[in-house]
Amino acid sequence: MGREFKTPESVAAWKQVPNLPEGAEEIILYKDDKSGTYARILRLPPGFKGGDKPLKHDFNEVVYIAQGGIVDTLTNTPYPTGYFASFPKGLEHGPLAAPVGAIFIEFRHFTDEK
Repeated sequence: MGREFKTPESVAAWKQVPNLPEGAEEIILYKDDKSGTYARILRLPPGFKGGDKPLKHDFNEVVYIAQGGIVDTLTNTPYPTGYFASFPKGLEHGPLAAPVGAIFIEFRHFTDEK
């Protein structure tokens, strides 16, 4: 892949995210095949509504809102562009909605730690 800067679309195409409502798309920017760790851009369309239950992952996650904004639907707390969150493995968070749409940069780090 080299060290030079490039557009995300030159690395991969936008694809529908499995297990998310229609219109939620991602581009995988980087993936370590050994650990499963990856970085992606996640694009949520305006009016996006996530599930009705909190999420919990088997990886550590860092999320940065690069554009738009989201709302934690359990607490009704809005988070606009420029906010970030760090969710350790197993921590419940969300569910989230994106009334105006959103673009996230996400890092998902898999470890062997319990």
